[in-house]
Amino acid sequence: MTKIQSMPTVRDLYKAGSHFGHLKSRSDARADEYVFTHRNKVAVIDLDRTIQALEKALEFVKEQAARGAQFLFVGTKAQARDTIKQTAEVLGQPYIIERWPGGLISNYDVVVKSIKKMLATEKNLAEGKLEHLKKKERLKIEKDLAKTRRIFGGLEKLSRKPDVLVLVDVKEESNAVAEAKQAGIEVVALCDTTSNPREVKYPIVANDDSIATIKLILGLIGDAVKANYKAPVVKEAEEKVDARVEKALEKPVRAPSTKSAAKPPVAPRRHSERSEETALASSSTLEVLAHAGKGKNDAR
Repeated sequence: MTKIQSMPTVRDLYKAGSHFGHLKSRSDARADEYVFTHRNKVAVIDLDRTIQALEKALEFVKEQAARGAQFLFVGTKAQARDTIKQTAEVLGQPYIIERWPGGLISNYDVVVKSIKKMLATEKNLAEGKLEHLKKKERLKIEKDLAKTRRIFGGLEKLSRKPDVLVLVDVKEESNAVAEAKQAGIEVVALCDTTSNPREVKYPIVANDDSIATIKLILGLIGDAVKANYKAPVVKEAEEKVDARVEKALEKPVRAPSTKSAAKPPVAPRRHSERSEETALASSSTLEVLAHAGKGKNDAR
């Protein structure tokens, strides 16, 4: 496990504007433990607590990356979209920057079908396989494809259910958090004082409206994944199946035993043989009938 590098100091976070919270009237009471004080009724976030939470989150991210986990980056608010997309693309991980597609985790199989259909349609359009359709029909397909791509465009590299969600703003992404909790998926989240940090296991309380703060924290998470990521190994079940197949192929073919050996097939009789047997049977029958008739006459 590599050591955490380039951890920001309190001054670094202060320069990025990470300490700004929201009005006390809008803040969630469950986030008070991360608030240092209030100035002009605005919460000032305790940056020492932020650094502690960030260190804990980065250690978890490194452990998951070393296991080849599938990360899903989520940030649909305007301040987070560009950074989320850039970070995920560099790491080769899926991301969501438009609205959260309902059922992505809880109804994963159905959503995956929509993604595969989108990719197949794109391929058909690129290869000119839809040129035989009328112009109106092609335009409708292209319009539907653009709408689908806007929602699922960043999920092309989603190979399985995500193992970890990395998101910006717990309150904004409440649907994603709810589905992750239901499925037992851990969430690493940058959240502000308007959110409930207890909703996720790894909250990083800082100003989630600050682009500089988002870039700083997502940059650290991206570096942690990149430095420790290992491709997932073959599943244990698949290894067992492969071992059984190889073992079966190595076994020599046994000769059949004499007890269980099948009887040699009887050669079919020719037509001439059948005719001779029929003729003999008929002559024998006539002789028996003649002998029986003679016996009756003698009795009379």
